[in-house]
Amino acid sequence: MKRGLILMILAAVLLSGCTASAGGLKEPVTFYYLLEQYTYGQDAQVFAPEQWEAAGHRQDLTYLLSLYLMGPSQEGHLSPLPRDTKVYSTKELDRDVFVNISDTGATLSDTAFTRACACLALTCFDLTDAQSVTVRSGMRSITMTRDTLILVDDSPMTTEETA
Repeated sequence: MKRGLILMILAAVLLSGCTASAGGLKEPVTFYYLLEQYTYGQDAQVFAPEQWEAAGHRQDLTYLLSLYLMGPSQEGHLSPLPRDTKVYSTKELDRDVFVNISDTGATLSDTAFTRACACLALTCFDLTDAQSVTVRSGMRSITMTRDTLILVDDSPMTTEETA
């Protein structure tokens, strides 16, 4: 009797594992990280999307952003935020999302902070129907909208000679 019960449980576990892996992600979400290498001045992607599983947490933005902060799983992708960054709070108000994270002022330059906020904004846009995302970190705050976020680096490379 015990042996039969154990075999049934084992079969159920094995079959459920096969079904989940064969069907892919049950509730996929897209997180956006930075590409490790890209060429300035080229019409190339700067951000690296990754699919993650959100089963049971699709509506929990704070949980998903905390999962995001664990960092990318694919080679060639970089987390834009320091490893010890924490999500303090998230708030959705109408079509605006507000994200409050730990202070990154000592570890991120303004440019790096802007790139990090762009990654967070893209991630939030994918997770919600927000039109704007405001990220606050210590004394810094940036608001980005779907319309103002540029997804490729199309800036010309300029070289200046100094005498």
